[in-house]
Amino acid sequence: MRESRHRRLTRSAADRILDGVLGGFGQYFHISANLLRIIYVILTIMTAIMPGVIIYLILLIIMPPDPANPGILGMLHTLGDLSKQVTRDDHSRSRRQLTDVEEKDIKRNERS
Repeated sequence: MRESRHRRLTRSAADRILDGVLGGFGQYFHISANLLRIIYVILTIMTAIMPGVIIYLILLIIMPPDPANPGILGMLHTLGDLSKQVTRDDHSRSRRQLTDVEEKDIKRNERS
């Protein structure tokens, strides 16, 4: 029962032909990925090819990669996260602004 709670739909790193989308569905639903591929190809051909290709591309973007082996898109996502972290660090080192400073405070600091 605990296994079903932690199981996530991810692209497969082990069972992939293009990018593991249908392999991920096969692992998630415990179905042969080759059977899913045959069904997908037949349905794609029957629907004039373009809708099937668009659906596959959308699934490729939406489905997260296998955490054990993220693949090329996962590495690009990691690089994007690193670049965001670097820009956050640059902003945190920016100059501090003083508030509630009065002329009396400035004159006192010059004497000491």
